[in-house]
Amino acid sequence: MSVAIAGSDREKHRSKRIDLRRFAAGLASTARLLLTPLGKHAARFHKSMQSEERLRSGLIIVLPGIDGHTTVSDNVSRGLFRAGTSHAVEIHDWRWFPGWNPLHLCTYRNNVAKASGIAQRIREYRKQFPGGEIHLIGHSAGAGMALFTLRELPDDQPITSVVLLAAAVSRDFSVQDLANRTTHGIWNFSSRADLPAVGLGTLIFGTMDRRHVAAAGAFGFRGEESNKSQLREIRYSLPMVRHWHFGGHFGCTNVAFVSHYVAPIISGAARTVSELSGRN
Repeated sequence: MSVAIAGSDREKHRSKRIDLRRFAAGLASTARLLLTPLGKHAARFHKSMQSEERLRSGLIIVLPGIDGHTTVSDNVSRGLFRAGTSHAVEIHDWRWFPGWNPLHLCTYRNNVAKASGIAQRIREYRKQFPGGEIHLIGHSAGAGMALFTLRELPDDQPITSVVLLAAAVSRDFSVQDLANRTTHGIWNFSSRADLPAVGLGTLIFGTMDRRHVAAAGAFGFRGEESNKSQLREIRYSLPMVRHWHFGGHFGCTNVAFVSHYVAPIISGAARTVSELSGRN
């Protein structure tokens, strides 16, 4: 009996330590958002994840939103690092002109051209590291860039996965066809609480695929999921609050959230929505 009680106490202390570390990581990640005006000068952590050893393991390309290369996207790399991700991380600022400007959503031709350049980077990586995994993570407008990039890649050479966070893409985008260009699927994280950004914002300025509608980052993509579908829809739920996602536009990029929900997709620990949701 005393051994069982001691074991229970140790487990409680361990759980408290985990909660405290998660709280500290989430708080620090939120505080770093104040540094976004400094741009890439305050967002250099991902550079520590670009060794040849990591590149041999795999490549994760993070595509930011209209804020560009800031602490928002760098927080994603920190979250992956916190979870022990072994792959290299690159952040690609695809915008035509600098500044946090919703007009970046409107530069369709430039965005498609930049997606072609990112696809070329993937082809070059494949030549150098043919056995490495390839993942795309896109936040907000960057989710559109991830899909544009996937569209530029050949059908017979699928990448590993695509993760869409608060996607500024219309709900009718032909994502099901593109999902077959991945081996582990396209994962779309949506939240109705994010309507100010991917609802009202995309209604006024348009989505990345030039539709003036509420986006998939708020309501998900249209169409029923099936057991054979490579599209995974993860809708916001209250347990995500524990990991510093309160439903808004940037919670899905918080270090605590990325390490708990996004990293298992990258590592392959979660292959289905139920496996990922079971981690709540």
